[in-house]
Amino acid sequence: MDARASRDPIDPASEIELVNVAAEIGGNARRQELSTSHQPAETSRRPTYRSLLQTWWADNIQPTITNGTNGSPGHRHDPRDYLALERTYLGHLRTANALILFGVVLVQLFRLQNAESTAGVVLGAITKMFKKDISPGAKSKVKSSVQRAIRTKITETYPLLAPHIDEIIPKKSQLDLLKLPDRITLYALDTTPLFFQHMDDPLIPHLRIVHQFPACFPRIRIDRGAIRFVLSGATLMAPGLTSAGGRLPTGEPAAEDADESDKRYEGRELNEGEVVVVEAEGKDEACMIGQLRVGTREVKEKKKGVVIDTGHYLGDGLWKMVLD
Repeated sequence: MDARASRDPIDPASEIELVNVAAEIGGNARRQELSTSHQPAETSRRPTYRSLLQTWWADNIQPTITNGTNGSPGHRHDPRDYLALERTYLGHLRTANALILFGVVLVQLFRLQNAESTAGVVLGAITKMFKKDISPGAKSKVKSSVQRAIRTKITETYPLLAPHIDEIIPKKSQLDLLKLPDRITLYALDTTPLFFQHMDDPLIPHLRIVHQFPACFPRIRIDRGAIRFVLSGATLMAPGLTSAGGRLPTGEPAAEDADESDKRYEGRELNEGEVVVVEAEGKDEACMIGQLRVGTREVKEKKKGVVIDTGHYLGDGLWKMVLD
């Protein structure tokens, strides 16, 4: 049978109703299209950096700890696991810092153990300062208690000066303290320089005090060839003391028939770090004062090396300095 012949005929009334519904739908669509076309189009906005960042953050960053499996059935992530890892990491950092600090301390201890005497370093700083002309810094008054302590320290360091201490620093006098470069302190009475000191090192007398009381200090003597080097600020070496014109303490009492010029060099051996006056062959007055870098016994045995890194010598900046 023909398929078209098997369909039921459409009722004319129903056909008219379908046509009306289609027309109504088409009209509504047309009206909507027309109303939309008359409305102004919204201006398209460009995405801002903030919106882009928020979008990227939401898509890629998850600041939460997931509770999914971790490769094994039934295992769940626990925030305490992450905190434990952080504590372990911080513990490793503390241990590493402690090992580094221990290594630094160990190296410094070995360096100090093998280091040479610091006396040469100290006097080297004094030498560099005194080689040039210097001007005194700010002046301040020394307290009476500090002044008494200075008098006591001088008599302890230089016992032979004890009978003359009232002449050098009268009890009712007023000492002045002057700051010099390289952390050196100068003690003066009015316009007369008396003693200088580098930090906590021994008080060293000015050469004017040495010339005034020459027999109150331990002494050594250099030969004629070393005089010009000493007065130019050079380091005093052992050959200048062990040659024929030089003199070092003998370590024994002076003989009765000994020459008067040699008796002053008799007596005990001088130790490293002691303050010593350096005299010159054929000269009456001392030309330098400083601290021994090595003991006199070692100087006589080795007969070479540095004995004194030049301290205060005739003609240097401290000698020419004028106090107003």
